[in-house]
Amino acid sequence: MRDDDPQSSGGLRALAGVGLLVAAGMASAAEDAPPSQIDQRIRLTAQLIGDSPAAQRILASGNQQAVSNLEAGRAHLAQAQDLLAKGDQSGALRLVDEALRHVAVARRLVPDAPSRQAAARQRFEVQSRHLESMLGAWRARLAPGDADDRELVEAHGLVRTALGLAHDGRHEEANQVLQKAERQILSGMSRLLNQRTLDYTARPTTPAEAFQVELARHRELADLVPIALHDLKPDAEATTLIARYQETSQTLRNQALQRFEGGQTEDALAHLRNALLYLQRALNAAGVTTPEPTGSIQ
Repeated sequence: MRDDDPQSSGGLRALAGVGLLVAAGMASAAEDAPPSQIDQRIRLTAQLIGDSPAAQRILASGNQQAVSNLEAGRAHLAQAQDLLAKGDQSGALRLVDEALRHVAVARRLVPDAPSRQAAARQRFEVQSRHLESMLGAWRARLAPGDADDRELVEAHGLVRTALGLAHDGRHEEANQVLQKAERQILSGMSRLLNQRTLDYTARPTTPAEAFQVELARHRELADLVPIALHDLKPDAEATTLIARYQETSQTLRNQALQRFEGGQTEDALAHLRNALLYLQRALNAAGVTTPEPTGSIQ
Protein backbone atom coordinates (compact mmCIF):
# COMPACT_ATOMS: atom_id res chain seq x y z
CA MET A 1 0.00 0.00 0.00
CA ARG A 2 1.39 3.43 -0.96
CA ASP A 3 1.93 6.19 1.61
CA ASP A 4 -0.68 8.30 -0.18
CA ASP A 5 -3.23 5.50 -0.59
CA PRO A 6 -6.61 6.61 0.81
CA GLN A 7 -6.86 3.61 3.12
CA SER A 8 -3.32 4.16 4.34
CA SER A 9 -3.90 7.91 4.82
CA GLY A 10 -6.92 7.20 7.00
CA GLY A 11 -4.86 4.85 9.11
CA LEU A 12 -2.04 7.37 9.34
CA ARG A 13 -4.47 10.00 10.58
CA ALA A 14 -5.60 7.57 13.26
CA LEU A 15 -2.00 6.87 14.21
CA ALA A 16 -1.27 10.59 14.33
CA GLY A 17 -4.06 10.89 16.88
CA VAL A 18 -2.44 8.14 18.91
CA GLY A 19 0.87 9.97 18.81
CA LEU A 20 -0.76 13.11 20.17
CA LEU A 21 -2.21 11.17 23.09
CA VAL A 22 1.14 9.68 23.95
CA ALA A 23 2.93 13.02 23.62
CA ALA A 24 0.39 14.65 25.92
CA GLY A 25 1.02 12.10 28.64
CA MET A 26 -2.34 10.38 28.33
CA ALA A 27 -1.06 6.82 28.24
CA SER A 28 -3.12 6.09 31.35
CA ALA A 29 -6.16 5.80 29.10
CA ALA A 30 -4.63 2.65 27.62
CA GLU A 31 -6.27 0.42 30.22
CA ASP A 32 -9.71 1.59 29.07
CA ALA A 33 -9.09 0.95 25.35
CA PRO A 34 -11.23 -1.94 24.00
CA PRO A 35 -9.36 -4.93 22.49
CA SER A 36 -10.73 -4.11 19.03
CA GLN A 37 -9.13 -0.64 19.13
CA ILE A 38 -5.79 -2.06 20.25
CA ASP A 39 -5.97 -4.71 17.54
CA GLN A 40 -6.68 -2.07 14.89
CA ARG A 41 -3.72 -0.01 16.07
CA ILE A 42 -1.47 -3.03 15.89
CA ARG A 43 -2.65 -3.86 12.35
CA LEU A 44 -2.08 -0.30 11.16
CA THR A 45 1.37 -0.27 12.69
CA ALA A 46 2.13 -3.59 11.02
CA GLN A 47 1.24 -1.99 7.65
CA LEU A 48 3.72 0.82 8.30
CA ILE A 49 6.50 -1.50 9.40
CA GLY A 50 5.81 -4.20 6.81
CA ASP A 51 6.36 -3.94 3.08
CA SER A 52 5.21 -0.32 2.79
CA PRO A 53 6.98 2.22 0.57
CA ALA A 54 8.16 3.98 3.74
CA ALA A 55 9.72 0.79 5.10
CA GLN A 56 11.34 0.03 1.74
CA ARG A 57 12.72 3.56 1.59
CA ILE A 58 14.22 3.25 5.06
CA LEU A 59 15.82 -0.13 4.34
CA ALA A 60 17.25 1.07 1.01
CA SER A 61 18.59 4.33 2.45
CA GLY A 62 21.67 2.87 4.11
CA ASN A 63 20.95 5.06 7.14
CA GLN A 64 21.85 2.74 9.99
CA GLN A 65 20.10 4.81 12.63
CA ALA A 66 16.87 4.77 10.65
CA VAL A 67 17.14 1.03 9.97
CA SER A 68 17.81 0.37 13.67
CA ASN A 69 14.69 2.32 14.63
CA LEU A 70 12.64 0.39 12.10
CA GLU A 71 13.92 -2.92 13.49
CA ALA A 72 13.21 -1.75 17.03
CA GLY A 73 9.69 -0.90 15.92
CA ARG A 74 9.25 -4.41 14.52
CA ALA A 75 10.48 -5.96 17.76
CA HIS A 76 8.08 -3.89 19.86
CA LEU A 77 5.24 -4.69 17.47
CA ALA A 78 5.85 -8.44 17.80
CA GLN A 79 5.84 -8.12 21.59
CA ALA A 80 2.61 -6.09 21.44
CA GLN A 81 0.95 -8.79 19.31
CA ASP A 82 2.08 -11.46 21.78
CA LEU A 83 0.80 -9.54 24.80
CA LEU A 84 -2.56 -8.84 23.18
CA ALA A 85 -2.95 -12.56 22.44
CA LYS A 86 -2.32 -13.20 26.15
CA GLY A 87 -4.94 -10.65 27.19
CA ASP A 88 -2.49 -8.00 28.41
CA GLN A 89 -4.18 -5.02 26.75
CA SER A 90 -2.30 -2.33 28.67
CA GLY A 91 1.07 -3.88 27.87
CA ALA A 92 0.12 -4.38 24.21
CA LEU A 93 -0.95 -0.78 23.80
CA ARG A 94 2.18 0.51 25.50
CA LEU A 95 4.42 -1.55 23.20
CA VAL A 96 2.58 -0.71 19.99
CA ASP A 97 2.89 2.97 20.85
CA GLU A 98 6.60 2.43 21.38
CA ALA A 99 6.77 0.73 17.99
CA LEU A 100 5.07 3.72 16.42
CA ARG A 101 7.55 6.07 18.04
CA HIS A 102 10.47 4.18 16.52
CA VAL A 103 8.85 4.14 13.08
CA ALA A 104 8.23 7.89 13.28
CA VAL A 105 11.91 8.50 14.09
CA ALA A 106 12.99 6.29 11.17
CA ARG A 107 10.69 8.10 8.75
CA ARG A 108 12.02 11.49 9.83
CA LEU A 109 15.59 10.31 9.31
CA VAL A 110 14.77 9.18 5.77
CA PRO A 111 12.18 11.64 4.37
CA ASP A 112 10.28 10.97 1.19
CA ALA A 113 12.69 12.10 -1.52
CA PRO A 114 10.06 12.99 -4.18
CA SER A 115 8.15 15.16 -1.71
CA ARG A 116 11.33 16.82 -0.52
CA GLN A 117 12.45 17.47 -4.08
CA ALA A 118 9.07 18.92 -5.01
CA ALA A 119 9.21 21.29 -2.06
CA ALA A 120 12.79 22.29 -2.94
CA ARG A 121 11.77 22.91 -6.55
CA GLN A 122 8.89 25.12 -5.47
CA ARG A 123 11.15 27.12 -3.14
CA PHE A 124 13.65 27.56 -5.95
CA GLU A 125 11.06 28.83 -8.41
CA VAL A 126 9.78 31.44 -5.96
CA GLN A 127 13.21 32.52 -4.74
CA SER A 128 14.83 32.68 -8.17
CA ARG A 129 12.08 35.01 -9.43
CA HIS A 130 12.54 37.16 -6.33
CA LEU A 131 16.29 37.42 -6.83
CA GLU A 132 15.98 38.22 -10.53
CA SER A 133 13.75 41.12 -9.52
CA MET A 134 16.28 42.23 -6.91
CA LEU A 135 19.10 42.09 -9.49
CA GLY A 136 17.03 44.23 -11.84
CA ALA A 137 16.47 46.79 -9.11
CA TRP A 138 20.20 46.82 -8.38
CA ARG A 139 21.13 47.36 -12.05
CA ALA A 140 18.60 50.19 -12.32
CA ARG A 141 20.36 52.04 -9.50
CA LEU A 142 23.86 51.80 -10.99
CA ALA A 143 25.54 54.86 -12.43
CA PRO A 144 26.80 54.48 -16.05
CA GLY A 145 30.37 53.89 -14.87
CA ASP A 146 29.36 51.18 -12.41
CA ALA A 147 28.19 48.58 -14.94
CA ASP A 148 30.99 46.24 -13.86
CA ASP A 149 30.14 46.45 -10.14
CA ARG A 150 32.03 43.48 -8.69
CA GLU A 151 29.38 42.44 -6.17
CA LEU A 152 26.66 42.64 -8.79
CA VAL A 153 28.69 40.49 -11.19
CA GLU A 154 29.34 37.93 -8.44
CA ALA A 155 25.68 37.88 -7.34
CA HIS A 156 24.57 37.44 -10.95
CA GLY A 157 27.05 34.57 -11.30
CA LEU A 158 25.64 32.86 -8.22
CA VAL A 159 22.11 33.11 -9.60
CA ARG A 160 23.30 31.65 -12.93
CA THR A 161 25.00 28.81 -11.06
CA ALA A 162 21.80 28.10 -9.14
CA LEU A 163 19.81 28.03 -12.38
CA GLY A 164 22.26 25.49 -13.78
CA LEU A 165 21.94 23.28 -10.72
CA ALA A 166 18.16 23.48 -10.91
CA HIS A 167 18.27 22.55 -14.59
CA ASP A 168 20.10 19.37 -13.54
CA GLY A 169 17.43 18.64 -10.92
CA ARG A 170 19.66 19.60 -7.98
CA HIS A 171 17.19 22.01 -6.41
CA GLU A 172 18.38 21.69 -2.81
CA GLU A 173 21.91 22.67 -3.83
CA ALA A 174 20.47 25.43 -6.00
CA ASN A 175 18.57 26.85 -3.03
CA GLN A 176 21.77 26.97 -0.97
CA VAL A 177 23.48 28.95 -3.74
CA LEU A 178 20.49 31.31 -3.94
CA GLN A 179 20.83 32.03 -0.23
CA LYS A 180 24.41 33.18 -0.84
CA ALA A 181 23.28 35.30 -3.77
CA GLU A 182 20.55 36.86 -1.66
CA ARG A 183 22.99 37.92 1.04
CA GLN A 184 25.34 39.37 -1.57
CA ILE A 185 22.56 41.34 -3.26
CA LEU A 186 21.37 42.82 0.02
CA SER A 187 24.93 43.76 0.96
CA GLY A 188 25.61 45.32 -2.44
CA MET A 189 22.41 47.35 -2.56
CA SER A 190 22.99 48.62 0.96
CA ARG A 191 26.54 49.65 0.01
CA LEU A 192 25.30 51.36 -3.14
CA LEU A 193 22.72 53.38 -1.25
CA ASN A 194 25.27 54.40 1.36
CA GLN A 195 27.69 55.56 -1.34
CA ARG A 196 25.01 57.62 -3.03
CA THR A 197 24.08 59.24 0.24
CA LEU A 198 27.65 60.42 0.71
CA ASP A 199 28.02 61.46 -2.89
CA TYR A 200 24.93 63.41 -3.74
CA THR A 201 24.88 66.26 -1.21
CA ALA A 202 27.18 68.66 -3.08
CA ARG A 203 25.31 68.40 -6.36
CA PRO A 204 22.02 70.24 -5.81
CA THR A 205 22.33 73.96 -6.39
CA THR A 206 18.77 74.91 -5.47
CA PRO A 207 16.21 73.69 -2.91
CA ALA A 208 14.09 72.34 -5.78
CA GLU A 209 17.00 70.22 -7.04
CA ALA A 210 17.71 69.04 -3.52
CA PHE A 211 14.07 68.01 -3.18
CA GLN A 212 14.25 65.84 -6.31
CA VAL A 213 17.48 64.19 -5.13
CA GLU A 214 15.98 63.47 -1.71
CA LEU A 215 12.82 62.15 -3.33
CA ALA A 216 14.85 59.70 -5.42
CA ARG A 217 16.75 58.61 -2.34
CA HIS A 218 13.48 58.07 -0.48
CA ARG A 219 12.33 55.70 -3.25
CA GLU A 220 15.60 53.77 -3.04
CA LEU A 221 15.46 53.36 0.74
CA ALA A 222 11.77 52.45 0.60
CA ASP A 223 12.58 49.70 -1.92
CA LEU A 224 15.29 48.34 0.35
CA VAL A 225 13.01 47.89 3.40
CA PRO A 226 11.03 44.86 2.09
CA ILE A 227 14.29 43.29 0.89
CA ALA A 228 15.76 43.69 4.37
CA LEU A 229 12.63 42.22 5.95
CA HIS A 230 12.75 39.23 3.64
CA ASP A 231 16.46 38.52 4.02
CA LEU A 232 17.27 39.49 7.59
CA LYS A 233 13.96 38.34 9.12
CA PRO A 234 13.85 40.62 12.18
CA ASP A 235 11.82 39.50 15.19
CA ALA A 236 8.16 40.38 15.71
CA GLU A 237 8.90 43.43 17.88
CA ALA A 238 11.31 44.88 15.32
CA THR A 239 8.89 44.12 12.47
CA THR A 240 6.12 46.05 14.23
CA LEU A 241 8.47 48.98 14.80
CA ILE A 242 9.58 48.91 11.15
CA ALA A 243 5.97 49.03 9.94
CA ARG A 244 5.31 52.05 12.16
CA TYR A 245 8.39 53.83 10.81
CA GLN A 246 7.35 53.05 7.23
CA GLU A 247 3.87 54.45 7.81
CA THR A 248 5.21 57.64 9.37
CA SER A 249 7.73 58.05 6.56
CA GLN A 250 5.05 57.67 3.89
CA THR A 251 2.84 60.22 5.62
CA LEU A 252 5.69 62.74 5.77
CA ARG A 253 6.57 62.07 2.13
CA ASN A 254 2.97 62.75 1.05
CA GLN A 255 2.95 65.99 3.05
CA ALA A 256 6.27 66.97 1.44
CA LEU A 257 4.85 66.42 -2.05
CA GLN A 258 1.78 68.54 -1.22
CA ARG A 259 3.96 71.40 0.01
CA PHE A 260 6.30 71.15 -2.96
CA GLU A 261 3.38 71.32 -5.39
CA GLY A 262 2.12 74.35 -3.46
CA GLY A 263 5.44 76.13 -3.92
CA GLN A 264 6.58 75.68 -0.30
CA THR A 265 9.89 74.11 -1.33
CA GLU A 266 11.89 74.66 1.85
CA ASP A 267 9.08 73.30 4.01
CA ALA A 268 8.65 70.36 1.61
CA LEU A 269 12.36 69.56 1.80
CA ALA A 270 12.25 69.54 5.60
CA HIS A 271 9.32 67.11 5.61
CA LEU A 272 11.01 64.87 3.05
CA ARG A 273 14.23 64.72 5.04
CA ASN A 274 12.25 63.74 8.11
CA ALA A 275 10.58 61.03 6.00
CA LEU A 276 14.06 59.78 5.10
CA LEU A 277 15.07 59.65 8.75
CA TYR A 278 12.17 57.33 9.51
CA LEU A 279 13.17 55.04 6.63
CA GLN A 280 16.72 54.95 7.96
CA ARG A 281 15.35 54.03 11.36
CA ALA A 282 13.28 51.26 9.76
CA LEU A 283 16.36 49.86 8.02
CA ASN A 284 18.43 50.10 11.18
CA ALA A 285 15.74 48.19 13.06
CA ALA A 286 15.89 45.50 10.36
CA GLY A 287 19.65 45.22 10.72
CA VAL A 288 20.85 47.28 7.74
CA THR A 289 23.51 49.87 8.53
CA THR A 290 22.73 53.27 7.03
CA PRO A 291 24.63 56.58 7.20
CA GLU A 292 24.03 58.83 10.16
CA PRO A 293 20.92 61.02 9.66
CA THR A 294 21.58 64.54 8.44
CA GLY A 295 18.19 66.08 9.14
CA SER A 296 16.13 66.53 12.26
CA ILE A 297 12.76 65.17 13.28
CA GLN A 298 10.43 67.90 14.41
